[in-house]
Amino acid sequence: MRMTMTGLTRRAAFALAAGAALFAAPARADEAAETYVRSVLAEANPIFDAPDQAARMAGIDELFDKHVDTRRVAMFVLGQYARIITDEQKEQYVPLFKQYAKTVYRDTLSNYSGQRLEVTNSVDRSPRDIIVNSRVVGAKPGDQLANVTVHWRVYRNDAGEQSLFDAGADGVWLAIEQQSQFKSVIANNGGGAKGIDALIADLKAKVGE
Repeated sequence: MRMTMTGLTRRAAFALAAGAALFAAPARADEAAETYVRSVLAEANPIFDAPDQAARMAGIDELFDKHVDTRRVAMFVLGQYARIITDEQKEQYVPLFKQYAKTVYRDTLSNYSGQRLEVTNSVDRSPRDIIVNSRVVGAKPGDQLANVTVHWRVYRNDAGEQSLFDAGADGVWLAIEQQSQFKSVIANNGGGAKGIDALIADLKAKVGE
């Protein structure tokens, strides 16, 4: 898993401060969230070990569909613009975001070389919002992931159901980075409904529609 990816770290340095804020408040561990992330990693390992690239990509998509709360993430990355997006815009935006987010996860995980991640601890920020940390098990000397902490942000609803809200490494979070990018597109195109339309057009171009 190349979540640290030096390139991502460099171009998303601004997210370090935002990510660090996730850990600022003292909180207790969350055993249920840790168990959930362990189960996700157990599902992921055989997929990443598959020798066929097409099968690996299909497996990543399946994991994404099963475990990522796409609609919730889609609204989060809009920031303050989530309050003004219309129902008609949502009908276009949410499916486009799902396609785009899948490509981000595919690109991030495509060069995963079979390392095993092990849950190390968690930070229960609230009953709904938990950060679970993991590290590579048995990393070889020189492995770029040897000293990397991979984070999983878990959302828990009122019924106790858990899903993945975000993922990152060493304080750099994918959804936080996307939020900065999306808000910039909207703001640079007049803000409001006009800016959201521009974001939708940008996502269409990115996913090839």
